[in-house]
Amino acid sequence: GYFIPKGTRVTAMPLANHYNPDLWTAPETFDPDRFSDERAEDKTHRYAWMPFGGGVHKCIGLYFGQMEVKTIMHHLLLTHEWSVPASYTWQLDYTTLPVPRDGLPVRLKKL
Repeated sequence: GYFIPKGTRVTAMPLANHYNPDLWTAPETFDPDRFSDERAEDKTHRYAWMPFGGGVHKCIGLYFGQMEVKTIMHHLLLTHEWSVPASYTWQLDYTTLPVPRDGLPVRLKKL
């Protein structure tokens, strides 16, 4: 353990866990299969994956946020064709959460 003096401000960095090679196979590679039932890398440690925080202080919008994203994505996947330019390569910005630096130019065409 570590001794932390009284009054010291402490913060958690979920991104450090999200890129920890002890918890994830090739953590810097985009690999949605790491969350599959077969691999379940997000279940290897209680705090391996915590985009909404963890413990008693996790975000109260956790379940609502997940359902909202699933509902919107379900609708968009059923009603649109998705594409990116063939020559597109992405560069990630890791300032807070990993996001494409250019916003990811996805083209949606209504079916």
